[in-house]
Amino acid sequence: MSRATLPPSFLYGALFGCTTYLLFRALSPVLLKLFGSQTMQQHVAQLSPGKQYHFHSQLPSTFHALVQIVGTFNVVFYGRQGFDDVLKEGTSPSIVFDDRTFVSYGITHLGPAVYMGFFVGYLLADTAKSPSFKDMGYVYVVHHAAASLCWTFCTCYRVMQPLSCFLQFNELSTPFMNVRQVMLTAGYKSSDLLVTIISLLFFFTFGAVRFFPLPFIIRNWVGRDYSAIQNEVGTGAAMMLSVFVAVHVFLQSSWFLQMCHKLIGMFRKGTKSTKSE
Repeated sequence: MSRATLPPSFLYGALFGCTTYLLFRALSPVLLKLFGSQTMQQHVAQLSPGKQYHFHSQLPSTFHALVQIVGTFNVVFYGRQGFDDVLKEGTSPSIVFDDRTFVSYGITHLGPAVYMGFFVGYLLADTAKSPSFKDMGYVYVVHHAAASLCWTFCTCYRVMQPLSCFLQFNELSTPFMNVRQVMLTAGYKSSDLLVTIISLLFFFTFGAVRFFPLPFIIRNWVGRDYSAIQNEVGTGAAMMLSVFVAVHVFLQSSWFLQMCHKLIGMFRKGTKSTKSE
């Protein structure tokens, strides 16, 4: 292994991710008091500390998602100019890393390493603000810790940047999930038309960016990226990253299949209600 250092761009992003999380989390109860209905405020006040933590995490979560969507869009759809467009045939993009803070491409002209750091800073702040690991949910604790470790490791050794950015772009589905949850907290029913529309948007975006690309991720990892990363960081580290990829595939598949099951149940229930009428 070599080059085991974090670039300043990653650290800047981590600081920005942490501070904006804390800012929007502090802003959440203020906005609730200013714009939330009396019923919604009472409902939130009656929530347990753990559920209040999750409710007030939705605003920083949505901001983080929007930042990642804007920041990684160019990398996902057009690549990293001066890197992906000049790769020699057969070279894996997973061992090419742009660690600059400012770049000539993208909407914001901030480098992809900045957004990788932003992701880690957000995860660390979200974990630190939880009342307890139990309230946060042990699955989320493991997810946050594993993702922070993986992203930091990949940045230290300058590997797996394209896949990391694509997984950050997966946040495209997050705003719909958060809006749906806020609406339910406000008193809407899951069967209400507007909630149903938001739920379907969440379902389709989740499938589009998180589930259906999984076969291509597996193909690229097995056929191209694993061996290239193995040459860069060694067999042990490459196997560790393989575990992270496998867990990601398992979790995204499980969640999407659960949503499919709920969606089928919802349509069946609606069909039965129509027939009974």
